[in-house]
Amino acid sequence: MRVSVTGRPGELPIVGLDHEATSFSLTFVVTGATPAGTDGGFQQMEANLEALSALLGTRNRLMSLRYQAGSIVRIADVTITAASEPEIWVGAARARFSVVVEVPGVYWRDEAEATWQGSVTAPDQVVTTLAGSTAPITDALIRVTGPATNFTLTDMASGGSIGMTVFLANVIPEGQRLLIDAAAQRAALVGTDTWDLDGGTDRTGAMVVSGPGSATRWIHLTPAIALGDPFSRAVIVSCSATATTSESAVEIRARRAYL
Repeated sequence: MRVSVTGRPGELPIVGLDHEATSFSLTFVVTGATPAGTDGGFQQMEANLEALSALLGTRNRLMSLRYQAGSIVRIADVTITAASEPEIWVGAARARFSVVVEVPGVYWRDEAEATWQGSVTAPDQVVTTLAGSTAPITDALIRVTGPATNFTLTDMASGGSIGMTVFLANVIPEGQRLLIDAAAQRAALVGTDTWDLDGGTDRTGAMVVSGPGSATRWIHLTPAIALGDPFSRAVIVSCSATATTSESAVEIRARRAYL
């Protein structure tokens, strides 16, 4: 995005922009190996090529793509936007072709969610379960256990925050939990130990969000370089609330995200 102002040199700096969908290519080499690992020759190579083409040609849903390098595992939901005609070597019973993959959701993710627990009244808390992320987490679930009043959570890297307005129902009673779904932009008050908003008392209208992009989205947990170490990336949040006890707590359930 470029914004120029008459009488001012250069352009206005724009921050807080979202990343665009990304694309990359994959190259496949197909052989005549059978499911048992033996050589099935040219006929098996054709069967393997057809099976792979059918998998990559799926259009009714996104395909889950997995990347693994040792202990590093990443997944992304992708769609195939283009594919080349296969090159076939008959004598060697081999084929090769390339496809272009698009990641509509932009980011690679961890396979499983992890849950972090912190204090509802402490500043600058490192969300240890999200350490190492390189992209903002846009779909976190946040759970606040009462009692707590006027709760606010701030993402320190982006400056975005989410909390309960002082003008509406801003109290989380003892024994109840406020659930916040950042992706769905919903909030509910529940009386059981659950992460499911359905069945709870709706509190979406009592939530207040601020910071970059807050007109169209709820809080994005954003990693930043920690302590000047380029290999250390941390999500840091600050929380505030009043009328709390030792039972009060905040939890964040999410998967790490990667560019």
